[in-house]
Amino acid sequence: MIKLNMPGVTPGEPEIIFPTQWSYRAVVDATNNSVLENLNRILEQHGYCERFAAGNTSSNQRYKSFHVTVQVPSREVMNALGKELGEVEGVKFLL
Repeated sequence: MIKLNMPGVTPGEPEIIFPTQWSYRAVVDATNNSVLENLNRILEQHGYCERFAAGNTSSNQRYKSFHVTVQVPSREVMNALGKELGEVEGVKFLL
């Protein structure tokens, strides 16, 4: 749940009630064959049994996307997980 226009909530930083379901979408270089394995390894290191699922492939076949939804207990975990996933070699964007 996101609450907007609440006292003490900074614009652009909506309050998120934790724990919450959070989705990550990784757009990756399609030529990197180990990126999916590395993304899933990070989830495992954080104690998640969920795995990234295949999404779309770009029309020129240069990029692929993968997505996962996990339950995060806090903003700190959400941010740390996002940072680690975004730093995986071959990840172009993490949304």
